[in-house]
Amino acid sequence: MTTFTLKRRLQLVCALFLHVPLVAIVAYAVSTGFTQHLTIMGIALGSTLLATLLAVPYIGRAMDDALPTPAE
Repeated sequence: MTTFTLKRRLQLVCALFLHVPLVAIVAYAVSTGFTQHLTIMGIALGSTLLATLLAVPYIGRAMDDALPTPAE
């Protein structure tokens, strides 16, 4: 597995994990009345997207520094 693939896989998994709270809130909202929880779902969506946009590039930069470069 190349360094690039490893980095992208880690970024994807972290981005998916950041969406777990959003999925839980939406599942709860659907089970108890979707329209009553639109505000909290909007807040959860915004914070999830913001966290993903901040975390994924940071992980990429950290992995660039941590992983060895391939021999040329």
